[in-house]
Amino acid sequence: MDFFQPPSADDRLLRQAGQGQPQALAQLVQRYQALAYTVAVRVVGNPEDAEEVVQDAFLKAFAALRQFQRAAKFSTWLYRIVYNTALTKKRAQGRHRELPLTPATPEPLTTSGDGWAAVRQADQQKYLALALARLPADDALVLTLHYLGEQSIAELCTILGKKTSAVKMQLLRSRQQLEEALLQLLPTEHQHLL
Repeated sequence: MDFFQPPSADDRLLRQAGQGQPQALAQLVQRYQALAYTVAVRVVGNPEDAEEVVQDAFLKAFAALRQFQRAAKFSTWLYRIVYNTALTKKRAQGRHRELPLTPATPEPLTTSGDGWAAVRQADQQKYLALALARLPADDALVLTLHYLGEQSIAELCTILGKKTSAVKMQLLRSRQQLEEALLQLLPTEHQHLL
């Protein structure tokens, strides 16, 4: 069994960023800012505060980069910082704001030769974003991190500071709520989106 794994693109970027190379920092920001923003806006509830949270979180992460142990993926570590920074911001506000009914960040369409496929994909993304906006913020966040951010259950536990059973139950409940929201939005078409 070969235990050696070549360094990933993140490992190379982290090493370069740790050496103070600004282009590596910029690439890390570019790679993770969209989902970091989505996490922040799901917690704080508005774009302006979410932008501030993301900036603060990246500054915190880059300042602590030398302490990053690589026990988890960089994305998991970063999203945990974003989540905690957003919670701190929300507590400081002292009030709860409703989430907008628009998607937090539009996901880019993949281009293909089939124009109808692109239209279908755009419709799916639009209605999934609308359905996610109808869910409680915590439930939309866990679905976003798991499916869009491709975070495992263990990584979600790390990011959210919850136990495995709690995350699994939340994912189950969130998927059920998402299906109900899609059914309300699209009574006959919802099955094609799932």
